[in-house]
Amino acid sequence: MIFRKQQDAAPEPGAQQENPFAEAANALVEMEREGTLPEGFDLEAAVKDRAFAQLLSEFEPKAAVRIYAAERRAEEAEQTAKARMSEKVQAQKALPKSQRTDRAVSPVPDYMSLSKEAFRTLEQQYRNAARSGRRVRI
Repeated sequence: MIFRKQQDAAPEPGAQQENPFAEAANALVEMEREGTLPEGFDLEAAVKDRAFAQLLSEFEPKAAVRIYAAERRAEEAEQTAKARMSEKVQAQKALPKSQRTDRAVSPVPDYMSLSKEAFRTLEQQYRNAARSGRRVRI
């Protein structure tokens, strides 16, 4: 079996090799002139971004612009959602918290953990109750 090596066609001497980025730049300038860029699209900032350059190398300029604009809107929406959620959490933290517990509270006070002032107040309440004729259990 004989294998033949395929030769690439040589470019014609009069034909210019076109630079894909030059074509993309021309297409972007044309889109800007026509006003077909998406609303709020910052062409100067996009040109400086490597992600946009990558999109230009993978897609045609119109598609690259649309994809880039959609990605930026998605990032902005995510950032605003995070900011709103943070504000919501901060607002909830500022609300007063309930003192109720889910467990049963002992009806008998813990005399060992009472402060001196609290103990004296409780002792006075028991004495007043005893004076008024109520039965007091300790």
